[in-house]
Amino acid sequence: MQNLLSIEANFLRNPQVKAGLRLTEVTAINRGITNAKKKKFDHTLALSKVAKESFEWFTSAEGQALCTDEGVSWTRTDLASKVFGVQNSYFGKLIKVGGFEAEVVDTFKAKCDEAETEGKKHDRSLAGLLKFASAGVDSEVTTEETEAEAEGDVAESTEETTSATIFTMTFKGLTGNVSVRIDEAGVVKSTNTAEEIAQAIAFLTNSINQ
Repeated sequence: MQNLLSIEANFLRNPQVKAGLRLTEVTAINRGITNAKKKKFDHTLALSKVAKESFEWFTSAEGQALCTDEGVSWTRTDLASKVFGVQNSYFGKLIKVGGFEAEVVDTFKAKCDEAETEGKKHDRSLAGLLKFASAGVDSEVTTEETEAEAEGDVAESTEETTSATIFTMTFKGLTGNVSVRIDEAGVVKSTNTAEEIAQAIAFLTNSINQ
């Protein structure tokens, strides 16, 4: 609820209106969505640190020597898709952000919080942070973009990780459902633990051998 006229604000304070429009629930849900976006962004920042360190090791003498010893000829594109499940361009952004100073990231997050408090549109995303860092820490994070445009890096990572599925498995176990998907790049997608997946495979093997 932003940019309300006085008459509109008074209207929304009416108990019957608040109940009818379920304003308390709307506020609570919107707050939850905002917190979820913040948490997702924090996860992306954590992933960027890992991506940077992973790539540094991969390109090191030790990493390249092990690749040679094992007969693996990976490029950065292979590392991005087969380990991180993203395309090379997005992986490059992760690596770049992973090298940012804490001051830059903290300032960006603080300005996003400030814009949020003031009800202004802002771009709390990987793309937004890259743009902010490029313009300097004194720049603003507010934007006139729509929400869909503001989450461009999310859409990019989603599009880039989409590839043909070559194997799927679902299993209803005693402790819950097990679901596994493997795409053509060999990337395994599952929210289950290795132990849960192993139990599902054991069940399948026993069923086949019966």
